[in-house]
Order: sequence, then C-alpha cells, then structure tokens
Amino acid sequence: MPAPLSRIVEDHFRDTVIGPPTYDATGNLPNMVVYPLYPAALGPEPPGMITLSQGLRRGVRLTDTGLVSQVHVDNPLAAPVLVGESEILEGPTQRRSVQISCVVPPFRRASLPVNCVEAGQPTQYQAEFTGAAPCPWYLRSFKMEQLAHHGESHQHRIWERIRDYLHHAGATSGTQDVGAVFATHGPDVDSLAGNFPLEPGQTGAICAVGQDVFVELYSDPELLEDQYDQVLRSALVEAVAHPTREVTPPEQVGKLPNSLAFACRHSRTMDSRSLRDGGRSQVFAGDGVSGSALVTGGRLVHLAAHKRYWGFGRPFADQVGELGQQRRAWLDENRAFAVELGRQYARRQREYDRFRRGLSPQAAPRLGGVQDLQVDDDGPFADPVQAPPPVPLSEGTFGFFLRLFRKG
Repeated sequence: MPAPLSRIVEDHFRDTVIGPPTYDATGNLPNMVVYPLYPAALGPEPPGMITLSQGLRRGVRLTDTGLVSQVHVDNPLAAPVLVGESEILEGPTQRRSVQISCVVPPFRRASLPVNCVEAGQPTQYQAEFTGAAPCPWYLRSFKMEQLAHHGESHQHRIWERIRDYLHHAGATSGTQDVGAVFATHGPDVDSLAGNFPLEPGQTGAICAVGQDVFVELYSDPELLEDQYDQVLRSALVEAVAHPTREVTPPEQVGKLPNSLAFACRHSRTMDSRSLRDGGRSQVFAGDGVSGSALVTGGRLVHLAAHKRYWGFGRPFADQVGELGQQRRAWLDENRAFAVELGRQYARRQREYDRFRRGLSPQAAPRLGGVQDLQVDDDGPFADPVQAPPPVPLSEGTFGFFLRLFRKG
C-alpha cells in the first residue's frame, strides 16, 4: 500500500533546507520575500525525465482536440516528460492550463486534462501548442481548491474568476486571456526578477507575497532549473499586480511545512487511467492551504501549494533589518554546505546535459492509440467513451430486419 501523502511531504521537508530570505534591497518591491529550498543531500544521479518545455523542443507534440477540457499529448521520446500543474499551453488556438501535474511515459499518447483560460478564443481542432507559460498563482490556487473540494473544476467558475482577476489586476483582454496580466505587468516583472536568482542545487522556492505564501518544489534541481522562470513569475506577477507594503514574516513562513503536511491528510487522488504508471497525482485543501502533488515511486516529484496568512502580515520596512541579519547569518553558517552542493550539482548538470542531448524522436516499439485521462467514468477528466467497433448482425437477425423493412 502506498505511503500517505502527508508522510511523504513530511519526509521530503525533513530532508530540505530552507535558504535565506531574498528580497529587493532597494525597497521597490516591499511585498515579496523569496526563500530558496535546497536538498540536505544531493544524490549522485540526475533525473531520468525532462520537463514539458524541454520535450516540446525535442519532438513532443500537443494538439487541440476541439474540446476545452482536453489536449492530446504524444511523447515520441525514450524519456518520461513531466507536465506541470497549471502550465499554460500556448499556440494558434485557445489557451489552456493543465489541471494536474503528471508524467507522460516514453512512447505514450494520452489526453491531458486542461482548463480553458481564454474564453473568447475559439478552439482550432488539431492545432499544435508550441510552448508553455506561467499561470498566475491566484488562479492556480482557485483551481486546486475546486479539485480538492469537488473532484473537478467547473469551467464556468474559472472563466468568472479570470474575469474578476483581470479587473482587479488592472489588465484587459478582448478574449479574456489570463495571460493579459503578464502583458500588462511584464516590464515590471522583468525588471524585478533579477532580485531572485536561481541558486546552484536549488530545488524549490517559498514566495511570501503580501499575506499569501506560495511554495513550489521539485524532486531534482535540474527540473527546477528548466521551470524556475515560470515558478518565479507565477508569484512575482501577483506582487506587482497587487501591491502592498506588508509581507508575511519569517516566523510564519517557517511553519509552512507542518501546515502542508497537515492539509495533505485530507488529499484526493486524481486517478489517471492511461498514465497510472507515470505516478500518483493528488490535490489537497484545508486550514487555509490548497495544493497539488505528484508522487512517483513513493517520491515527491512536484508540489505546488498556497497558504493564506491573512492577519499575519507586517510592514516590510519593520522587517528589513531582521531579514538582512537572517540572510547574513545563514550565508555565514552554511558556506561549506553551499559550496559542496554547488560542486555536486555542477557534476550532475554535465551528465544531465548529455542525457538531454541524446534524446530525439524515435519509433516506439509499440505505440498505442490515444488514451484517456480520467478520475471516474463521469469525472472531470473523463473523455467521451470510445464506441466499440461495429459487430456484423447474425444471419437470423439480418433476415428478421430484412423481412420487417420489406413489409413496410
């Protein structure tokens, strides 16, 4: 029997080091502090999988089915592909957001469950998606809550949430595209992103934005390196679009791992019929937390979660001295750890780069047809049931209908 998600999350954070607070020292972004996450010990082998962005560059295909809730994926590579929760799929068709994190095994075709995040753009049947973009955290959190509480996310509610979100973020879109928030606030996001660089060996980040805290982590630093721009921008755009002068203090951020493990006690598994061998996708909500996790082989591959700390925010100006002191102390005390982690990661990086360069589309030993991703037969990921092939009528039955029609 697989271990419960709460125990897996507890074990993962037990082997995770929360790094020093990182922030804009000029005070131009007084409502965001980022805490990098590191593995306490880095294994010798890099992961044997790649991210969706890397896969799209190497022959993975995503095509529009014409249904707002479904996108077909074809992985012709000899490596599994990690598709992240809420990644926004871009192309010459209606934009979609992936519902849950999942792994597409080598040489596999399947249907990915998605949500439409551009209500005013029609679908284009068999149009190809060519890229992946970040999704704002407030929409991600809403989708997670819907899945955790109801087992599905109602499309009309997502459209309503996007409309309200764009209004409050001061963004406009003729097609109600949630990505308009990046078009509106992109220059500020670009100019501020440099305050939060990716560190060698980093596997995740806790982003305190106002009185909300967002966390996203991966099993391996190589996976985060590919996704870090999306991870950071998903949170940073919220800090820019919803400016305040308060931020959740470090003492509350330190309680986040325990809050996540507690919320995971009431998780819901989103079964995948065709991708069941690719891992277990789960969603959870409770105590102000909403999130999702992907577990493969008892190991946490991807986790994304949001915790509300409403009422706990403090002015950034009152914390900046304390934050600076904590940062200096952490760097002094963990200098040897950071150097060794960087050395180990550099070696793994070289091996991982060789692995990726060796990937190219191949003819599968046996490539099946499109398979369906679903929770239940009538769940949110269920595709229309494919009809069985027609069976010829028996000779007696054929004769009966023939006589019947002749009488008419």
